[in-house]
Amino acid sequence: MLDVVKPSPEETLWDRVEIFFRNLFSSNKATDDQVHLCHGSCDLIDKGPLADTLVVFREFLDANPTEVITFIIENVSGFHVNDLKPSFVHSGIEKYAFIPTPTFSANATNHSGYHWPTLGQMISANQRLIVFIDSNAQTDVVPYILPEWEYVVEIPYSNINPIKEFPCNQERPRDGVPRDLLVLNHFGYNRLTVAGKNIDMPLTSSQVEENKYNSLGSLQAHLNTCASIWGESRVFNFITLDYYDVGNRSIFDIVDKINRVSK
Repeated sequence: MLDVVKPSPEETLWDRVEIFFRNLFSSNKATDDQVHLCHGSCDLIDKGPLADTLVVFREFLDANPTEVITFIIENVSGFHVNDLKPSFVHSGIEKYAFIPTPTFSANATNHSGYHWPTLGQMISANQRLIVFIDSNAQTDVVPYILPEWEYVVEIPYSNINPIKEFPCNQERPRDGVPRDLLVLNHFGYNRLTVAGKNIDMPLTSSQVEENKYNSLGSLQAHLNTCASIWGESRVFNFITLDYYDVGNRSIFDIVDKINRVSK
């Protein structure tokens, strides 16, 4: 399932990639001996086999030789990387996968010192797909499925409506050690408590619009909060939110500003 945004139902996956996506968040489950893209239970939301979705992204990369895409896989079913590899191979997208060389390795004691290639270098090498997974990475088995928490940190994602201010402290991993890549989570949940247990459900598009969570003001305020914590020079690599088409698509203005792209 695509967790980055919840777009209009008439848009195809290709449309979404062309419009906005350069990053895919997915949750995986096993169904009929295949890996499927689901969120929670595949009985509730099942977007089909992983391989089928990877074909769409492979076709996009084929047609757009200067684009770079990142996958962040939420491995909720605890798959071994050998369970995932066939989908990458059969879809034909494996040829684009980025594999860190020793030049880009990190200091094992403090997770710092990654020397990432530039986007231009990735494009020149035609390694235009970066794949992270949040558990069970084994780079000695599948070298291009990278351990997310050795490279990436996230700020809090469980923001409960109503949200007075989006936080920006390091949530995952909880060791307080910064990594090179930073995820800004800008979305919220409705919380229902049943028998002492919390059940969090994504906000509806009308709630996002009513509370102006996707407005330029809300996004900029969140970035300002983060700048006070992380420093003005720290750049967010990934911004995740729901319903990018709610709020006058202000996310595009924010991304352009972060990337220093003028209109």
